[in-house]
Amino acid sequence: MKSKLPESPGLTECLEASGGTRALRAGNGVYREIPALLRAEYGSERVFLVADENTLKAAGGEFERGLSGAGISVAGRYIFPGEPRLHADYDHVKTLRQKIGTAGAPLVPVAVGAGTVNDLVKLAASELNLPYLCVPTAASVDGFTSYGSAILKDGYKQTMACEAPRCVVADTTVLSRAPAYLASSGFADLAGKVCAGADWIIADTVADFGAKGSERIEPKAWAMVQHGLNDFLTRSAAAAEGDEEALRVLFEALSMTGFSMQYLRSSRPVSGAEHLFAHIWEMENLSIDGNPVTHGHKVGIGSLAAVAFMEIVFADPSGPPPPPSGFRRPSPEERAAGVLAAFAGSPALEGVLKTSAEKFHDEKSAARISEGIRDCWKELRGKVLEQIIPYAEFKALFEKARCPVRPAEINLSRAAVIACARRAQMIRNRYIVLDLAWDLGCFETALARMEESESYLR
Repeated sequence: MKSKLPESPGLTECLEASGGTRALRAGNGVYREIPALLRAEYGSERVFLVADENTLKAAGGEFERGLSGAGISVAGRYIFPGEPRLHADYDHVKTLRQKIGTAGAPLVPVAVGAGTVNDLVKLAASELNLPYLCVPTAASVDGFTSYGSAILKDGYKQTMACEAPRCVVADTTVLSRAPAYLASSGFADLAGKVCAGADWIIADTVADFGAKGSERIEPKAWAMVQHGLNDFLTRSAAAAEGDEEALRVLFEALSMTGFSMQYLRSSRPVSGAEHLFAHIWEMENLSIDGNPVTHGHKVGIGSLAAVAFMEIVFADPSGPPPPPSGFRRPSPEERAAGVLAAFAGSPALEGVLKTSAEKFHDEKSAARISEGIRDCWKELRGKVLEQIIPYAEFKALFEKARCPVRPAEINLSRAAVIACARRAQMIRNRYIVLDLAWDLGCFETALARMEESESYLR
């Protein structure tokens, strides 16, 4: 049975409710606790280290010396190159599975790195039925403590089911030495939960009308992410400056959101429209000078786009924007043709065709949803606008945390970000604001208004 959480759970309560991770240590000098954790929580004194050249250096020689000095044997290692930046590609998972699997049992895989290293080790260890240890070197993502791994497989970015780390040990001094862009990436990932919460409110509402991809709000999981979120954002805004206290707050807040995914066995509490924008760009290998844009920075621009879209859709107290002149809801065949055009040449095409068909609402279903939403418009509008941070304030918060706020900063045009909403709406059967606008018939109207705005994404 999942443990009961107070209305405003703290880190300890979230850890206890997670159901997977047993221990989290965050602070200065916590690496010294690793040998005891290996013996107590894993029953092993043998490890297999996975890192890249940069993250192994970041952890410092004292990390490995501390293991050997305590009688912990390094049974093997796999070190990815430091450049170019590592991709979370399933081919790397297969390589790790082979290397770890032939190193002899028993042993504990140890992921020493940022989000990509962790995702790769998490999935490889899970496929080998081995509990692993996570040693983050940057406060860069929420995925360190999550159930599931974000991996690019068959051209499709997807969250693949796998167990969370049994233990997590993050030294704040090491976190402070990471490049500033990694901390700002973590901040942007955390800020994206503002949008994810608004999308869950929408999904909870349309569940009354039988919408596909809808989902009721689970109170405990909601509390683990949303209660205290704005305060965490305020207190962690200096993380990119190397402030250890801000980094501790950021890392623990990200960990709590990861625990919510463990608790619910789903990314719904932390992922909405903002992540679907990011997933499109990840499938396209969005890069700057050959280096992939970080997950968090893609989520950050996606979050700004999502908030802009929400403000436009919910601007009028009397109802949603009108459909474009001559609007006609597409047939399933026309919808499939639209997907074919949008993903022509993409290895993800077959998966997107299947998903878009699964989430498609016919004329009757869309009319039922539209009628129900119009009947509760005032209440839904109030909840969504209360949940989100107004765009101008949101942008200022991102700027303070040294996050990208303009599409050009992640090598995109403003027009490309706005147009990306069409493809983002196609790729996942999880009801979000983009689906709401689609069912209301105002999707293209909202995009046109975003394009005309002198404020959004500028």
